[in-house]
Amino acid sequence: MEIELIESATLQIPRKERFTIARGSSDVAETVWVFVHSGGLVGQGCGAPSEVTHETLLTMTETMKTLVKGLRGAEFHQPNEGADLMDKLVPGTPAAKAAVDMAVFDLAAQVAGVPLCRYLGGTRDRMVTDTTIGIMSTANAVVHAKRWVEEGFRALKVKIGTNPTGDLERLRAIRAVVGDKIEIRIDGNEGYTWGQALQFARSAKDLNIAFFEQPIPATDLEGMRVLTESSPIPIMADEMVLTPNDAKKVRWGNAARMVNLKLMKHGGIARAMEVDTVCSSAGYPTMVGCMGEPELSIAAGLHFALASPNVRWLDLDSHFNLASDPSSGLAFKNGHLVVPNKPGLGITVKWPS
Repeated sequence: MEIELIESATLQIPRKERFTIARGSSDVAETVWVFVHSGGLVGQGCGAPSEVTHETLLTMTETMKTLVKGLRGAEFHQPNEGADLMDKLVPGTPAAKAAVDMAVFDLAAQVAGVPLCRYLGGTRDRMVTDTTIGIMSTANAVVHAKRWVEEGFRALKVKIGTNPTGDLERLRAIRAVVGDKIEIRIDGNEGYTWGQALQFARSAKDLNIAFFEQPIPATDLEGMRVLTESSPIPIMADEMVLTPNDAKKVRWGNAARMVNLKLMKHGGIARAMEVDTVCSSAGYPTMVGCMGEPELSIAAGLHFALASPNVRWLDLDSHFNLASDPSSGLAFKNGHLVVPNKPGLGITVKWPS
């Protein structure tokens, strides 16, 4: 496979409603789209900057200039070779690299004539995903929870991390309205101190919470260790795991029981596979999550998840909150995200005029 041409463009997509987490709020999803041409085929990818990876639309655009120049004319026998070359061209910038990486994987699966999940060795075509309830009033959270359950979601992720008392009240109200059969997950996005997080977990232990994601700052390895050993709710690492070495540090420090993987923070499918392998060897089941992403990159995350026996949960839901997504092709059925039975990612992109 030879890369003949790489095109890229930025797009700011309005959200249907403001999304608020412990770190702040957003009304738009900022995205960088990539189209890789080879042998008459086009591989598609999309990246989303975030504070976690220290990227912006501007820095991603500058990175893309370097990647476009360095990758033009490159030949790959395996798509993961693209990740190796990108790391030689520019350090860091995982979300920019993720956009190119998923486009290269899309191409490879198209050449093979199979859906990407099959190309990666998977046999499934669907998984249950949650949808996320951001930080909002208790009354609004209850309305959102009822609506999502009525629309078929079997799992909800509730954002917390700003006010332990208000967060607990909101969580109890959500559990009361959705009943015991809906799985609830909570995500602190680094908003608590370890003492607040431990007290919160003890107060919420009767609510049957599946896991407590990154309650405290990613730099507080010792605090995460204390939580992991003391919390009645299993602790998941997210922002503190970007690389395979980060996953090793978490295991050595006994700082979590599970890990959230994201193509944007690892640098694409190739690197996410490496992190997942470390997690699997450490006995850490994983979840595949997302940033503010459209259906195209959500599909890439889903294909990757379907191919890994170690991925136990999905948090691939950001596209549900976009007002005008130019990409389409995924189905949502009975709480599951379903990939198309088409070669590659199987996603159609209609660029706005």
